[in-house]
Amino acid sequence: MAKGAVNPDPADLTDGEVIARSLRSSELFAVVFDRHQAAIHAYAARRAGVDAADDVLADVFLAAFAHRKRYDPAVTSALPWLYGIAGNIVKRRWRTLAAVDRVHQSAAAHAPGSHASHEDGIADGLAVAERWGAVRALLDELADGDREAILLFAWEELTYPEIAVAMGIPVGTVRSRIHRARNRLRASLDDTLEVRR
Repeated sequence: MAKGAVNPDPADLTDGEVIARSLRSSELFAVVFDRHQAAIHAYAARRAGVDAADDVLADVFLAAFAHRKRYDPAVTSALPWLYGIAGNIVKRRWRTLAAVDRVHQSAAAHAPGSHASHEDGIADGLAVAERWGAVRALLDELADGDREAILLFAWEELTYPEIAVAMGIPVGTVRSRIHRARNRLRASLDDTLEVRR
């Protein structure tokens, strides 16, 4: 038997296979970190703020490493699992650090299109930040589960089954939460537009 067959390159393994092998050789877990740290860091920056993103990232991978025995090696991608851990850590941070104001400021600063060029003028940048602040306020009005589902769908571009894994709920519940969140956001946006007319 060839040596490559006994010890395949970790880059050729699925996340599930890498995590299973990391139970015998813990340094292999670094492969999972390398594959997914950028996505989890971006998620953490959007949800907890840029200043907290590094801490959330570290907490996510420490928790994942500590609980890797529970991971199902048949699941090829660990990303939905990591998003679930990240979501729980962010919620805990919000409760214990009362960081909601910092999240609003960070989200407004990192909203798509919020960095208007000098030629566009400061007024355009302020208008975008104001609109993004209104959207954040509407998101904050959603129930926690509805907000988490819609953000995983919209920001992280996860599929319904991946969101189900991340949140630990059935796919049907994911569908219901996203549908409810969309309807609530649509109604709130319609109301907001009526008030401004």
